[in-house]
Amino acid sequence: MKELTLIFVIVFLTVSLFGQNFNDPQNMHVNYTREAEYPGGMMKLVTDIWSLMEFTQEAVDAKVDGEIMVSFDVLPDSTVSGIYIISGLGYGIDEEFKRVLSELKFIPALAETNPVKMNMMLNVPIRVGINSKIKK
Repeated sequence: MKELTLIFVIVFLTVSLFGQNFNDPQNMHVNYTREAEYPGGMMKLVTDIWSLMEFTQEAVDAKVDGEIMVSFDVLPDSTVSGIYIISGLGYGIDEEFKRVLSELKFIPALAETNPVKMNMMLNVPIRVGINSKIKK
C-alpha cells in the first residue's frame, strides 16, 4: 500500500511541476470586442485580390482553378504580417498572393477599445483564365 501511495505522490508532483503554466502572458485568451475584418467584407476582399493579382504565362496556360488557404496576422496599425500559405497552387501564384495580401489594409481587431493583433485564416478561390492579368 505504501508503494502505491508513493507512486501516486510522485505522479501527482510530476504533473504539478511540469504542467502547463497558465500565468504565461503568451498563453492567454483574448476576448475581442471586434474581430479584424476587411473594409467592405469578404466578397470585397476576394474581388480586390483578384483585381490586383498578376499571373505568370504558365499559370494562364494551365488555367489554374483552386483555393489558397492562408494564415496571417492583422496588426493594430491595419497592416498584414506573418503571411503563411497553408495550401497553395504553385505556378508563382502563392508568391503573388502573398505580395497582394501584404499590400491590403484591414480594420484591426479590438480588445475593449484597444486595437490588437489578430490571426486570420482564409480560403480564397483563385481562377486563372485567358482574361487574367499577365505578369510583365
